Amino acid sequence: MAEVIIVNGPPAAGKTSVTAALRSLRPGTVAISGDALRAFAPADVRTHLAGGATYRVAGALCRAYLELGSPRVIFDYTCLRPAHFRYFSEALPTGVTTMIFTLWPPLETLLSRESGVPRQGKGAAECRREMAQNLASMGEVMDSGELAPELIARIIHDRCLVVAPHM
Repeated sequence: MAEVIIVNGPPAAGKTSVTAALRSLRPGTVAISGDALRAFAPADVRTHLAGGATYRVAGALCRAYLELGSPRVIFDYTCLRPAHFRYFSEALPTGVTTMIFTLWPPLETLLSRESGVPRQGKGAAECRREMAQNLASMGEVMDSGELAPELIARIIHDRCLVVAPHM
């Protein structure tokens, strides 16, 4: 049974590291980076394509990989509000198990990690504030401050096995 995992969190929460570790736990897994997709679009993309274009494109790409036979697709990006998950999931085939895991380290951890990372958009503190208002709709919230990315990936992988057992 195919599954989709959204690894969510503010910038510098550890999404990319967790996604890389998670990808290695199931053969055939595809990882889609929202940051990489966003880089394809021009700066004025919202003017031409409306809001949510990166989430919609990621959902369409996810659907294509599922149709090609990928057993697991991971989408790694910052989803600030419920509409972002909706934009993404509208493009998915019906019946696909989708799980959301939001990485949520302490603000101090985010700020120290962010200091050496170039930003494309909002900063970690600003994203965290906006996400905090919607945390109840952000799936399973995980403290990624102290745990190694490999351990977080293993926890996510094991939870997915319980929700959608594989043959």
